[in-house]
Amino acid sequence: MLIFLISMTIYGQESMKKIQLEEGVNAIKYKGLDIETLLQIYDEKSPDHLIGDVYLRLNANGETIASFYTANGKYIKEYNTKIYKNYFLTFLIENNKKYLIIEEAKFGKAFALSSHRSTLVDNMVAIEIIDYMAESGYDGPLEDENRNYYTDVRYTLKVTVKDVVKTISFYSSDIKSGFMIDINGYGVRILSDRYKDSSALLEMIIDKKEDK
Repeated sequence: MLIFLISMTIYGQESMKKIQLEEGVNAIKYKGLDIETLLQIYDEKSPDHLIGDVYLRLNANGETIASFYTANGKYIKEYNTKIYKNYFLTFLIENNKKYLIIEEAKFGKAFALSSHRSTLVDNMVAIEIIDYMAESGYDGPLEDENRNYYTDVRYTLKVTVKDVVKTISFYSSDIKSGFMIDINGYGVRILSDRYKDSSALLEMIIDKKEDK
């Protein structure tokens, strides 16, 4: 496949950049970020592929920092906004045009956090997935004829606000019933998760609680 380095159109004010992407490689510089994007678009004439009908990969300093995909006609849970350092990275398709939106990470917006990556939201709340592990077994003793086999994923987050550090573990099943972390006037609401053997994503919203 031929890859071309192309120019791009950038919109928006200083706090946000909306960058129109073309298929192939795009070089993007924004504030302290130096990102290379690879956009691949497939159709019915393309060979079989496993990564979706539209695939976008973001690299920085030789490392993949985020990836996005869409799959036509299939339900796949995909997170359109991910976070790197203290920036939200959003992949947007409008009128068949593809955009990358870069903005400073702020409270109140849902985003997906990748495993083993430290992040800072609104320059106040640092959060990191420090461990995740699949667990399975039975929910009762061997002699219980009605016991059930279960599988679950256990996550451990480290949340830091100023000098307050909180490490908390929870399960994927806890997320389904709603899960909130309270720390020093801030709330971290876990919305959903996606687990693989070598990686995990947690979708969340961080808010500052109102003073009463």
